[in-house]
Amino acid sequence: MEDRPEIKVPFARVDASGNEYQYLKEVLESGWLTTGRFAGMLEEQFTGIIGARHGLAVNSCTSALHLALEALGAGPGTKILVPTMTFTATAEVARYLGANPVLLDVDPTSGLLTPEIVEKGLESNPDAGILMVVHFGGHPAAMLDSDSGRGILQLCRARGVRIIEDAAHAFPARIGDSMIGTIGDVTCFSFYANKTMTTGEGGMVTTEDDTLAERMRTMRLHGIDRDAWHRFSRPGAGWEYDIIAPGYKYNMPDTAAAIGLAQLERHQQMHERRIELATRYMSELQQLVGLGLPACTVPRSDHAWHIFPVMLDPEAPVDRDQLISEMNQRGVATSVHYKPLHRMSYWRQECRLDEAHDARDFPGAEARWRGSVTIPLFSSMTDGEQQHVIDTLEAILEAPTAC
Repeated sequence: MEDRPEIKVPFARVDASGNEYQYLKEVLESGWLTTGRFAGMLEEQFTGIIGARHGLAVNSCTSALHLALEALGAGPGTKILVPTMTFTATAEVARYLGANPVLLDVDPTSGLLTPEIVEKGLESNPDAGILMVVHFGGHPAAMLDSDSGRGILQLCRARGVRIIEDAAHAFPARIGDSMIGTIGDVTCFSFYANKTMTTGEGGMVTTEDDTLAERMRTMRLHGIDRDAWHRFSRPGAGWEYDIIAPGYKYNMPDTAAAIGLAQLERHQQMHERRIELATRYMSELQQLVGLGLPACTVPRSDHAWHIFPVMLDPEAPVDRDQLISEMNQRGVATSVHYKPLHRMSYWRQECRLDEAHDARDFPGAEARWRGSVTIPLFSSMTDGEQQHVIDTLEAILEAPTAC
């Protein structure tokens, strides 16, 4: 059996040092494990923090994206603009509805859509109905007007294009006075295990629009007009319910919401720790030759610091895959965010792409992904663990010869 190196620093680790166990115990002792009181409290408190009018807890960000698209009327033939630098779920949900994703390039420095890229995409696709904006890594995209020009929101509003924000990485990011989750038509958050807060599996969809909120609320649980909690938790409420529309099984159970509620109580503390860790990385790694660090490119924006992707340039003594292998051998887990969609077999076929499109249509994403490595960053990371990551990078990148 092959010996595997001991992982001294994992890529991510859940920070469960608050009331997670206590709230789970309360749920189990209550006898009500599915969607109920805790899910309702999570919705209320989450929307209160970000300032959104409506928030619906769901079982994944993918479910949130699906509900958002369907609520906005996406269907067969709807053209949906999606950045190629994202996880497949962002584009995949369009295919659930028979809609047509169109991949857009990203800025090579930030991995984000920019107003310039969006404007070009809108001009090339005048029949586009929806734009999906990904706040990559926790860095908000340039949604709003600034001194440097029009924001993505204004470009889309001028053309009647609706906006879904994929904020899987972006709680609790903000632009100026607006928190992510209150800007576009609908915003979708992820509470997956490695995110800035977690429910294990889960997500939240927010909107300021009453009609969209009611439509998504109905679709979230099979089109039922009153869920089980509202039928059975109140004396005399009655068993009867109606099916008023088709829907899905996308509700969040209280077992997940209990974890999320405890996480939400400590979200500011966890966010501040991520900022502290990111700031130290920026300070300690800036002197390494051939290593580029994350750049905050949107004025007046606050980064959520979900991940910390670094970029190798041609001056580095190793390439991306060598660095990943060498760090693994030295006990540091890493990842890549992301191999762009236009390089995935399914999306190459679905979007009728080939190698000729790579450099021509996606130069920013091509430049970014070839040298991108994501190093560990999580709120329960110790100073010693971070020092080991820093020491490992220094040892590899300052080596006199390539590894």
